[in-house]
Amino acid sequence: MELRHIKHFVALAECKSFSVAADKLAITQPSLTRSIQKMEQNLGVQLFTRDSRHVKLTFHGDLVLKHSDKILNGVHLLESDIKVNSGKSSGKLVIGGGTLASSNILSEILSEFSRYSPSISVELRTRDVSELSELLSRGKLDLFVSETKVTGFDQRDDLEVINYCHSSGVFCCRPEHPLVREANLYTPRLKDFPIALPRATTHEIENLFGDLFDSSRQAFSGLLRFEIFQSIRLLLYNSDMIGLLPQVIIEDELKAGRLVLLKVQDMPNIKVDYGAVYLKSRALTPAAKEFISFIGTTGC
Repeated sequence: MELRHIKHFVALAECKSFSVAADKLAITQPSLTRSIQKMEQNLGVQLFTRDSRHVKLTFHGDLVLKHSDKILNGVHLLESDIKVNSGKSSGKLVIGGGTLASSNILSEILSEFSRYSPSISVELRTRDVSELSELLSRGKLDLFVSETKVTGFDQRDDLEVINYCHSSGVFCCRPEHPLVREANLYTPRLKDFPIALPRATTHEIENLFGDLFDSSRQAFSGLLRFEIFQSIRLLLYNSDMIGLLPQVIIEDELKAGRLVLLKVQDMPNIKVDYGAVYLKSRALTPAAKEFISFIGTTGC
C-alpha cells in the first residue's frame, strides 16, 4: 500500500463522492476508483458502500480512517521536522480558533506571535467550539485556541490546556441605555429588553438566569444567538439590546466608551477561561511547540 492510496481514501471519506474527491485531489475519477480498489484488495476488505450518488464508510472503512489520520499526521510531522532541521523552513502552524475567541483574543495572540516568531507560517481555521475538538483529533489542526472552562475542555483527559487568560461573564450595553441609570438593577428587569448571547452558551449557564432566555415566557422581548462578536457590535451600539459576553471580549469597547457594563445586583459568578488546547497523545510540531512556549509566557 502506498501513501497516495491513504490520501485518496481519506479524501473520499471526507467528500463522500468520487467526483468531488477527485476534483479535490486534482486527479481523474477513474484514477481515484482504481486507487480505492487497490487499497481494498491489499487489505482484503470493503471500505465503502456505494450508490448512484454517494459513498459511505463500512465498519472496516471507519477503522481504517482512524489509523489513516494518525499515519498522515505522522508523515506531516516528519516532513516538518526534516524541513526545520535542514534549515529549509521554520515550520507551519495550523491553528483553530473558536468563533468568539477569534473576535479579539486570537487576533491579539497572533499579532504578538508574528513578532515573536516571524518565520513561522500560520494557517488559521475559525470554527464553532463543537467542531474544534473533532478537527484536532483527526489531525486537521496542530492545536486550537478557545474558551476552556465553560466548554469542559480543561476536564478532558485526552487534552492538554495551556491557560492564556481568565475572565467573567458580564452584561453590557450602550452608554445611553435606559438601564444604565437604574441604581438597583436585578435580572428580572432585563426581560424588558432584547438580549444577545453567544450560541455556544451552555444550558447550565442559561439556567442560572431562570427564564430570562426562555422564548416561551410571557412578554418575551427577543433573543439573538451569535457566533462572532462583530456581527452584533452595531446592534449593541445603536439599539437597546443587551449583550451577555465574557468581559475580555469587549475590553476594547469598554475602554473606548462604546459599551458599558450593567451593574446587575444578582449577577451569577460566571468564570470564563481562554487558552491553547492540544492532544496529549500527539507529538507537537516544532512550530506548535514554539507557539505553546509563547502562550505560556504571555497572557491577559
